[in-house]
Amino acid sequence: MDHQKIKELISPYYDGELDEEQKKLVEKHMGECVECRKEFDEMGKFEEVMNQMKLKEPPKEAWKMYWTSVYNRMERRIGWILFSIGAIIILFFGGYKLVEGLIQAPDVPLLFKVAILSVLGGLVMLLVSLARERIFVRKRERYKEVEK
Repeated sequence: MDHQKIKELISPYYDGELDEEQKKLVEKHMGECVECRKEFDEMGKFEEVMNQMKLKEPPKEAWKMYWTSVYNRMERRIGWILFSIGAIIILFFGGYKLVEGLIQAPDVPLLFKVAILSVLGGLVMLLVSLARERIFVRKRERYKEVEK
């Protein structure tokens, strides 16, 4: 087997990812090839250093702040979702009441009634979406105090 293939197997060897046949092949080659043996030894030193490294634990205050932030963001998102749904229902109901007579009229075709309700539903959703976007933009506007 060539050097390049053995060099590619050195890291998986240390990670325990090779089957017995591949392990024997790498070990045999290490006994015969000085260049690959040197790379094998360097990888061993690297693995030893990596195994001795420990990740620094963040302080408990950092974890507390993180989870508080996660809960706050979840609460806000849920709040905005509920607000949006409520606004859509209220506005749609109000719009329906405005066109109720037209919708209940027996001489108006069903397709026209569906179109009116679709337009009304789309308009309500767009209005709620636009209002939410304007609120978010106003809160995050970096240049709101800059005069033109």
